[in-house]
Amino acid sequence: MSTRHLFAAVFFACAVGLIGCARRPPEPVKTPPPVVYVSAPTVEKVNDYEDFAGRTEPYRVVELKSRVTGHLKKIHFRDGQDIEEGEPLFDIDGRVYRAQLEQSKAQLVKAEAHLKTATDNYTRVKDLYDRGVAGREDYDIKAGEKAEAEAEVSSVRAAANLAATNLRYCHIRAPFNGRLSKRFVDEENLVRADDTALTTIVQLDYLYATFDVDERTVTRVRKLIDRGEVTSSRVQPLQVQIALADDDGFTLSGQVVFTDNQIDAGTGTLRIRATILNPRLSRAPWYMLSPGQFVRVRLPIGQPRDAVLVPEKAIGSDQGQKFVYVLNAKNEVERRNVVVGQQYGRSRVIENGAVKPSDKVVVEGMLRVRPGIEVNPKPAPVEKVAPEATRGRPIAPAPRAKT
Repeated sequence: MSTRHLFAAVFFACAVGLIGCARRPPEPVKTPPPVVYVSAPTVEKVNDYEDFAGRTEPYRVVELKSRVTGHLKKIHFRDGQDIEEGEPLFDIDGRVYRAQLEQSKAQLVKAEAHLKTATDNYTRVKDLYDRGVAGREDYDIKAGEKAEAEAEVSSVRAAANLAATNLRYCHIRAPFNGRLSKRFVDEENLVRADDTALTTIVQLDYLYATFDVDERTVTRVRKLIDRGEVTSSRVQPLQVQIALADDDGFTLSGQVVFTDNQIDAGTGTLRIRATILNPRLSRAPWYMLSPGQFVRVRLPIGQPRDAVLVPEKAIGSDQGQKFVYVLNAKNEVERRNVVVGQQYGRSRVIENGAVKPSDKVVVEGMLRVRPGIEVNPKPAPVEKVAPEATRGRPIAPAPRAKT
């Protein structure tokens, strides 16, 4: 055997020995099923709705003006002060009106004395006329004098009442409980009757929420009314939900009290107004809302109905198609395409019946799963997301303004 053949045989034998001594590769570790959190869909009574932007308006607002002309002598309030009905606000110099009242009273005494004399003369002449002693001319003269005296008393009494009224107008009081604005005129300035604005006062325990409903929604609601599925707010009070600018949910409730009589041709909307009970605070400024504040208004459409809801975070999107992941009996993931409806709190209505209340829907861990794989389901923490939190509580109708 040649040296070359010997070297090849030795190399082959060493290679075979090395192959026999090599370790087998370890078996791959089996990955446990990914953990996901699941929850069951809920069945709730829900209302279809539309959301609109609105503003709060004062339930009552009055611009206070003087009913008489005179110099402003006294201001009894601080700018922006809360005031109660009947409390004094302004005093106007009433010396001229007091003098006019005294003058009218004196003239009234004189006129009444004149009337007494004229009445006595008329009585005597009438007695003589009835007995045929006095002539017709004397009777007519005394009757005329008596009528003139009566008219003079009525005129002077009216002047006295006017002077007394003007004197009362010199003291301006709060027409209702509310909050004052700043004073527009300082003391010692001349104010003119029914012309000079002194301040404004607004009522704060109730407010209006005013919002504009688009023409499409107006038509939709009126068709429901025509079919008898909805009762008009003109027949039965309609509750709306109110949310402030920084609210996630609708924490306040209002009652529709006014619907305009025509659609604005410029905006294509119908103006609606609802009354809100202003939430009371434990300290100044005492009320949560102020006139002119932005609010969101939720208007219910139609009657309450049963609906299946799933958490909003359980809904995925794939090129515009909404879907949810549901587990079967083997804890395997199934994808179901859904048609979503309106949102209630943190839940969303499923409209196409693709999800049943008995299903287990993946709410957390969706990025770790795909259809067909097995998962390890865990119950998701319970969250209070029932839509009744958005319905609010009815409020009592606001009291009517005094007239």
